[in-house]
Amino acid sequence: MTAARHIPITDTVYTIDIDSTFTASPKGLIVQQGDAVNFQNNSGSTVTIEFLPNPPGQSVSGNITIPNGSGAGFTAPNYNAAANYDIYVGTTKESGPYAIQVGTGPFYIQLYDTSAGIITNPSPIVIPVGGYLEMISSDLNYNVSNWTPADPFSPPLTSVQVGAPNNSPHQENTGDGLDYTYKLTKATPGGTTGNGGGTVKVKSA
Repeated sequence: MTAARHIPITDTVYTIDIDSTFTASPKGLIVQQGDAVNFQNNSGSTVTIEFLPNPPGQSVSGNITIPNGSGAGFTAPNYNAAANYDIYVGTTKESGPYAIQVGTGPFYIQLYDTSAGIITNPSPIVIPVGGYLEMISSDLNYNVSNWTPADPFSPPLTSVQVGAPNNSPHQENTGDGLDYTYKLTKATPGGTTGNGGGTVKVKSA
C-alpha cells in the first residue's frame, strides 16, 4: 500500500493588464486573502500603481513601480481590506481610480458636515461588481436618497448613523458596471446649511 501523495493547495493568481492607454483590465477585482495579484505593464512606459487610503480600513498594498514589459504585484493580506488605486507615470496620473477588494472589504466613504455642505470622501469611489461599501459619519446622522439610476445595494443604502459601529457594509447586487449618483441630507438637527452627494462607480472588466 502506497502513501497518498500530498498535493499542495495553491492560492489563485489574478493578472491585471495595463495597456498602451494606461487602462487597467479588469478595472474592478475581488480576491481572497492569500491570493496573488500581478500587474502586467504593456503601456510603453514605467508605471507606478499608487494605492489610495481607505480609512478606517487597513491597507491592501504599498505602491508598486513596474518597468514597461514587466510584471509585478503583491500577495493579498490575511485580513479583509479594499482600496482604489491610480496609475502614474512619474508624477502624472494617467488613469484611475480602479478597485481591488480583499475578502469582504469594505470600501469606506466618510461623511462630514462643513460650511460648504456635506462632504463625501472619496467621491467618486470605485467598487467592483459585487463589492461591499460602507458609509460612516463621526458628526451627524444622514439620509441617502435619489440614487440614479437606482440604489445598487442590498440591503438598500438609505441612511448613515453617527458612529462607525452603528453602520454596516452594503453589497452591490446589480452587476451591471454603471455609475450611480446619490444625494445626502442631514437627518438630525444642527450643523450648517447645505446638502451633498457623490458618485459610486461599479467596475468589472
